[in-house]
Amino acid sequence: MSGFYQLDQRFDGGKTGKRGGMSSKRPPKREHKLIAFKAFFDTDRDILEWWEGMQDGERSEVIRELLRGYVRGLPLYEATRRPAVAVDGSVVLQLRDDTAWIRGALNEMPAYLEGLLGRISVNPIPISVAQPVPETSDNSLSNDALARRKAKMGKVGW
Repeated sequence: MSGFYQLDQRFDGGKTGKRGGMSSKRPPKREHKLIAFKAFFDTDRDILEWWEGMQDGERSEVIRELLRGYVRGLPLYEATRRPAVAVDGSVVLQLRDDTAWIRGALNEMPAYLEGLLGRISVNPIPISVAQPVPETSDNSLSNDALARRKAKMGKVGW
């Protein structure tokens, strides 16, 4: 280390939270050994293409599987095989049939909707149906009573 901190002093964890005084405990780091080798562009092109073709995060697991298979005594071509999962053939056939049914239903959907919308009438609602007719109440006035009321209302001056 150089510059900001002396070699015998710890980093000031109280101010930055990077080291030292933090109370959160981390699990201890796993011990490991880095195993590496050089791959040359001129002689190891096939290895480099295979390596670059793998997804990130998958490379270490593939190398571990290869090495474990080889250590168990498997030939290299068998060590590269991944374990296969047994699948019942009837499940695959049912999946195929269901997929075909869904594809057919989706292909028929536009024609079905077009026919459905063609059957719906877009005629305007008649006015007599749209406006409710006022109902007469049971305690309605007779014709004589209505005439008297109109006469009274005519005499009143607003």
